[in-house]
Amino acid sequence: MKKVKVCLNGKIVPIEEARISVLDRGLAYGDGAFETLRTYRGKPFQLEAHIKRLLRALKTLRIRPAPSAAQIKVAALKTLAANKFKETYLKIMVTRGEAKQHGLEIKKAAGKPSLIVLAEEQKPYPKETFTRGWKAIVSTIIRPDTPASRIKSLCYLDNVLAKYEAEKAGADEAFLLDERGNIAEGTVSNIFVVKFHTIYTPPLDAPILAGLTRELVIKLARQSAFRVVEKAITPKELYTADECFITFSGPGVVPVTRIWNKKIGSGKCGAVTASLVKLYDAETNRP
Repeated sequence: MKKVKVCLNGKIVPIEEARISVLDRGLAYGDGAFETLRTYRGKPFQLEAHIKRLLRALKTLRIRPAPSAAQIKVAALKTLAANKFKETYLKIMVTRGEAKQHGLEIKKAAGKPSLIVLAEEQKPYPKETFTRGWKAIVSTIIRPDTPASRIKSLCYLDNVLAKYEAEKAGADEAFLLDERGNIAEGTVSNIFVVKFHTIYTPPLDAPILAGLTRELVIKLARQSAFRVVEKAITPKELYTADECFITFSGPGVVPVTRIWNKKIGSGKCGAVTASLVKLYDAETNRP
């Protein structure tokens, strides 16, 4: 990590020299939002869409004055240029900034929001990820229906704890239920199931993130004549699905072939999921 460069409030600095105040509200309260994305052939994928979603999150959080779309884009591109990775993982964070005194009131923020862009080398996912698939569990953590459930808040503790449950169970991902007992989303992913060649996924009025990879995969599926239905999914529908897959910006489309120790379908990547993996790969390899 010593050679990694970070963009901190517009300046490129070595990661070991990047510092924010201990009074920053992002540290004190998780008061901020973030986005993650990756490059393909060195170019940031869906950067503008990620910036738009980040700005919507900042509006939800009443973080003002928010950095502009142009400022965020310049910071992301400067960070990419400063790091010499073949492919890059980027994390863009905005906090409310330094507080002048303790307390939850927004008016107690003292200065401008902090804009931080982190970079890391994006390693290729193993091929078996897309053939053998991942194992998931259903977490004991419930996804509440709150404003923070629909953005990438810096307070990600529910996801951290659910991911810990997955690790303890030898799984790759954990699925969270909503307050009605329906499947909501994964710790880092949106969830899809396939039954009789129809693709189902929770609707956007559920407490889920409006995933950009989710949106793209739905578009690609419909363009290829797959039927996609957005509806509440019960745990029973998950366990009895013919296929299950998840979407997120790192790998794109990942088959989920086991929930706990129960096989989903054949226990291997299904035909519909395999088709979507290929469609997504084709999309990311466009010139």
